[in-house]
Amino acid sequence: MAEKVRFVRSPIGVYKVTADCNGIVSVELVAEDESVLDQIPSATECGKNEGNDAEVHMNNAAKWLEAYFKDPSKVAQIKRPKINTERYAKNQFRRKVWKVLTEKIGPGSTISYGELAKLAGNHKAARAVGMAMKTNPVSIIVPCHRVITSRGQLGNYSSLNGSKTKRWLLEHEKMPVAN
Repeated sequence: MAEKVRFVRSPIGVYKVTADCNGIVSVELVAEDESVLDQIPSATECGKNEGNDAEVHMNNAAKWLEAYFKDPSKVAQIKRPKINTERYAKNQFRRKVWKVLTEKIGPGSTISYGELAKLAGNHKAARAVGMAMKTNPVSIIVPCHRVITSRGQLGNYSSLNGSKTKRWLLEHEKMPVAN
């Protein structure tokens, strides 16, 4: 399936948004500065139904990201971009974790790996939640930065600049962050 790519500027760097006809495939922080924008991504058309077109999904993601970086408390008022979960159909628990996190933990809130495991239906699966966060292909939209340790510490973050980026995102959402 053909994919399209768009780069979105943010206060912490440049995000690469990839979409196909079925939704957003990935959102990845790729650079701290805009030099990456010198690259010209390949963009191919897919589908004729505008409602399912990759371009529509990328536009929705760009609007959502811009709203998030402007004021995360108001991002709930913006339509969340459709995520293509077909690629991840084999791991139902990860998909459930991402869904629970997205629907229940809004800006300005955090949850521990263990608490998220309980909400996802398996109180013993804190490590599996950690793996779900590590493999999250659509960071920020599925807000893995809001998952912290049971002691209130940051924990890991699988993005450019790791915990530095996680700390910035949480502070942007007005969350106090333990060292």
